[in-house]
Amino acid sequence: MKKYIMSIFFLLFLFNTISYAQYNEDNSVLIWTSSKWNESNEGVEGASAKDWKESVENYYKARNKKDKLLKSSMLLTHYWTGASYYFHHVREFANMTDANKWASSGADLNKKAWSNEEKRKAAVGAYSKYTQSYHEDVHVWENHKFLMKKNKSQKKPDRTVVSVITNYWRPMSKVENGSGGERKELMEKYFKEVTMKNKKVLSQRVVTHYWSGYLANGEWPVTTIREFATMEDTDDTATENELFKKAFSEDEQKAYRKYWLGKHKDVGLFHNETYTNK
Repeated sequence: MKKYIMSIFFLLFLFNTISYAQYNEDNSVLIWTSSKWNESNEGVEGASAKDWKESVENYYKARNKKDKLLKSSMLLTHYWTGASYYFHHVREFANMTDANKWASSGADLNKKAWSNEEKRKAAVGAYSKYTQSYHEDVHVWENHKFLMKKNKSQKKPDRTVVSVITNYWRPMSKVENGSGGERKELMEKYFKEVTMKNKKVLSQRVVTHYWSGYLANGEWPVTTIREFATMEDTDDTATENELFKKAFSEDEQKAYRKYWLGKHKDVGLFHNETYTNK
């Protein structure tokens, strides 16, 4: 009898673990890694702001053109978060298989980007002289593609502002008459009627737990990565509120809000070096 009870507990644990780890194949994978620039460029040959930008732009543009596995990317640098010498890559892949292939293909990708060995060494060296030998794996998220807004602007500033905020879904057991289907419908409507019509939001990625972070008390973290042209646009909440009230009836507003806990976590505020993006 004791063995039977233990088996039931194991199966329940296994089922719950699998449920939380499920991945929707319609979505993609978003990976966040952190690196470091030199804390000081004193003594670095030829170092200057102009040389740094040219070297960084050349490095990413050449690699992006030949990269068949990378779906999209952002290079986030210091603004109002963290140390000035940290920078972060936010990379999207179709799935973890592609992400793993990409992680082991750096040398081959460099050869495709610069077939000439001397030019390859020069380009990689020009970039590397500004960086430290440091790599940190921060997040592996599930990216909800139906909530993804792409920056299609023809004329982009070299730098935009990116905010990263985590909100939390309320445990479904505590949502009155709630369902996963209704929640998805409301989020999709919000995206189409609010996010897509808000011209100040240049791009958006909405990601949830996959292979990083933690889950606690049935609360589900939902992280939104949004891009704006300026800090003023980032601070503008009035436009979003107006669009929300216009698109949603009072009953729909209540229905939408019931799925969210009244708390959030400000992850960071960064610059996005748009000329490096894919």
